[in-house]
Formats: sequence, structure tokens, C-alpha cells
Amino acid sequence: MNDALEVLIIEDDRDTLANLIDILELDGHTISGVSTLAAAKALAGQHDFGVAIVDRKLPDGMIEDFLPELKEVLGQAEVIVITGFADMQSTITALRLGVLDYVVKPIIPDHLRRTVIRIAENHRLGKALAEEHAFADLVLNTAEAIVLVLDLSGNVIQSNPYFEQLTGWSEDRLKGCDWFEMCINEADRNRVRDVFLSPVGQQGVRGFVDYVRGVDGTRYQVRWSNTALSNHRGEASAVLAVGVDVSDVTEAQNRALQAERLAAIGETMTGLAHESRNALQRIQAATEMLLLEVEDNEHALKDVRAIQRANSDLKCLLDEVRSFAAPIHLRYESASLNSIWRRVWSDLTLKRTGRVIELREDVDSELIAEVDVLRMEQVFRNLFENAISASEDPVKILIGGETDGNQASVSLEDNGPGLTTEQQRKLFEPFYTTKQTGTGLGLAICQRIVEAHHGKIEAQSLDEGGARFQIALPLKKQSAFRMLT
Repeated sequence: MNDALEVLIIEDDRDTLANLIDILELDGHTISGVSTLAAAKALAGQHDFGVAIVDRKLPDGMIEDFLPELKEVLGQAEVIVITGFADMQSTITALRLGVLDYVVKPIIPDHLRRTVIRIAENHRLGKALAEEHAFADLVLNTAEAIVLVLDLSGNVIQSNPYFEQLTGWSEDRLKGCDWFEMCINEADRNRVRDVFLSPVGQQGVRGFVDYVRGVDGTRYQVRWSNTALSNHRGEASAVLAVGVDVSDVTEAQNRALQAERLAAIGETMTGLAHESRNALQRIQAATEMLLLEVEDNEHALKDVRAIQRANSDLKCLLDEVRSFAAPIHLRYESASLNSIWRRVWSDLTLKRTGRVIELREDVDSELIAEVDVLRMEQVFRNLFENAISASEDPVKILIGGETDGNQASVSLEDNGPGLTTEQQRKLFEPFYTTKQTGTGLGLAICQRIVEAHHGKIEAQSLDEGGARFQIALPLKKQSAFRMLT
């Protein structure tokens, strides 16, 4: 019998004990027989009994007096009491104490066998259910996927640990709350709610992608597969949503697309710069000759100098676009980041002329890292120029830095107007600018340089006004191919 149990029989009558053993061994059960409660308790710790068949009256006393103690040592085993005489009160007492069945002698073998077989089947089902629960818990705790169960109003019934690891939202914090209100941006809330709750009357939704908001406001792009959960009547009672964070995949696709765009821009700009160089040089030569001819005409001189400035601006524009599109090749050396930004600040003396500008440092030590010095000068120059341009006098710029043994962190804050939500989202996009003039490539170039160092640059608006740029750089040169952990 596949569902055979270990059975404990406590019976002080030898003939009855032998008879019970013979009956139950027909179904393949393993039988242990004893005549006292004391012997049963000694044996209980050595076996995993599924059922105990106990005579009501034993040498130790009446079973009602010892039943709680016996059930404690037997654990999950079911108890069947047999007796030659049963009164209503003792039967009710035994059943209240957790006895499964109360059998009056003479025992009907088939009745007893069916009872034990039913217990064995329940044990098998319970074990299978426990294994399924254990497997489900293992999947929930191991899989790098979001698992959500929502009621039909969108309130959270359950979420798995990975969701907390990814977004910071714990199950305790979300349980009973409207998931859409907590984790979806307001602009997308109604649309996402409609999609999430649509599986209630359908076959399910797969491949739906939206953004989930973390505790700190970070947005994660998640691809969902949703289906309805039904109750015992077959009615939809909840929605099971399984989501995979595809932010990295999307970012990689965007980077690949951007790389293609940059390659196209690079080819275009190479040809354009080549064709334009001669024309720009001719304009420069012609304006220099023209200056000699109109040196006595103040109005003409003014116009010629305007042409020269336009010519210079166009040359700078072409150089900047070409610089952005060109591949970045780094020349690493161990250098002090402090010295780099101080040198850049000193070089910007002319841009600060006539302005009230203060630079303060909040750095305890030298930040030594392996970087391309010229490229990092370009980053700091761009950030300083942006801060000066965005802020009104008196301009206050605070630069801070620290290391944690693996990377250097540098922050630059200004007292300008800060950044809108749209600006924070688009600030590093090529050609995006809030200025009246410029290509909108400065911060995009900064991001490319920092990421070429395997670092990261972020921008945020400060509550008290102003903006903060945060740069994280590895202290040591990183290999071209990094092992993912």
C-alpha cells in the first residue's frame, strides 16, 4: 500500500492487541503494540506514528485523563479510542480533546481499516500539499521576478521578497493597500489599473510593460504576465501578477540604438567638418583682409567682427558635435580628483569676471583614482559652467567628495533654480538644453565620459533650491568586460 502508516496500538488485552495487528497489517501498515501509556510515551519519540489506536481503560488509568499528554508526545498522529462501554459524556470529552473516532467493541474490522485508510490518504494529501507550499515558497523567495496577488479592487494580498529587494516596498507595508496608488505614477494609474484587473473576465494579459515606482521614487520598467485566480466556486477572486524587471534590457537596447545614432552622426559630422573646414577658413581669411580695408569705418568693423564671432561659433559647434559622436578612448593615470577640479576652476577665471561667485569644498582627504585627466577636466568644466550659468549672483557652489574603498563619490551643488521633473528625466539626452544657445551636448558628453570610466552621473533638484550632480567613479581602472554578479 503506497499510503501505509506507522500505527501505534495501546491495548492491555493480548488477544485484542494481536487481533488489531492482524487486521491492520492486511493493508501494509507498520504496527507497534504496547500495553501501557508509559510504554507508548517511551516509544513515541522513536517513530513517526500517523495514527494511535488506544483502549479507553488501561493499567495507567482512563484515557481522558492522559489524552492531552499523549497527543503532545505523538505530535501530528490521529487518535482513535476503542472501548467496551461508552457513555455520552466521556465520548464528548474525548472528541473535544481531539480524538478522531470513538469505536465501541466488538470492533468491525472493515470499519477500522477504512478509518485508517482514510487517515493515510489525508496524510498523503497533507504531505503533498506541504511539499507544494514549500516549493511555492522556494520559488517566491528565489525567483528574480515580482509576484503580486491583488484583490479585485487592486489591494495587495501578497507580495514576494524580491519585490522588496527591487523596490524597497515590504509586504507588511503594502498589504491591504491600493497597489496602484502606492506604486504607479499618477499619470499612468488608471491605464495600468484597467490592464491589471482585465484578466478577471479574460484569459490573462501577457507582455504588458509599465513603470513601477520604488520607495525612493526610482522607476523600474517591468514586463507583466497577469491571470485571474478563482475560488472554489470558479469565480474570479484575485489577480496573480508576475513581473520581470526589464530596465537593464531596455537600457541596453537604448544604448545600442544610441550607439547606432552616434555612429551615423559621427560619419555625417566627419564629412561635414571636412567640407566645412575650407569654407570656414576662407571666411576667416576674408574677414581678416576686410578688417584691413575698413579699419577706419567703425560700423563696418563692428559688422566684420560679428561675422568673425559667428564663424568661430560655427567652428566650435562642429567641433562639439564631432567630439560627442567620436569614440571615447581613455588614457588612465592615477590622479587627484581634487586637483583636477581646482585646476579647472582656476582656468575659468575669465568666466567669473564681474560675477559674485563662491566655491566651497567639503572634502576630508584627497580623492585618488585612476582616470583620464583631460576627460575629467572636461566633465568638471561643463558642470562648473552650467552651475554658473544657471545661478544668479551671489552664486554659491559646494563640491564634496568621499571614498568607500572601491569608488570615489563627488557631488556638486549650486543655488540655482533647481530642476523640473522633465529636466531631471531629459538632462543627459543628446541635444536637450534649457539655454537660449548651445547644442545641448555638454551633459550628454559628461555622461559618456563618466560611463566610459564605468562610473555613474546623476542629477537631482534640491528641496531648498538648486541642483546637485552626483558622480561615482571606480578608484581602479575597470576592464572592458566585467563579470556580472
